[in-house]
Amino acid sequence: MMLQWDDLPVDHKTALRRMNRGPYSELSDKLGRELIELGLAEMRSTGIGISRAGRELVIESLLRVRQT
Repeated sequence: MMLQWDDLPVDHKTALRRMNRGPYSELSDKLGRELIELGLAEMRSTGIGISRAGRELVIESLLRVRQT
């Protein structure tokens, strides 16, 4: 089963939206680890960043809102 935007808690959604815009310095270690475990973020040399799957989920949610 593929993870859907509506399956995520609000803090995960907020973090992904912010990470989609660039580095998110306020991201807690715990939340970062949870996003990595879900495949929505990845560890990089500069810290935790959004993964391709995370970015696709954010973009999909933004497009869905735009269509309504």
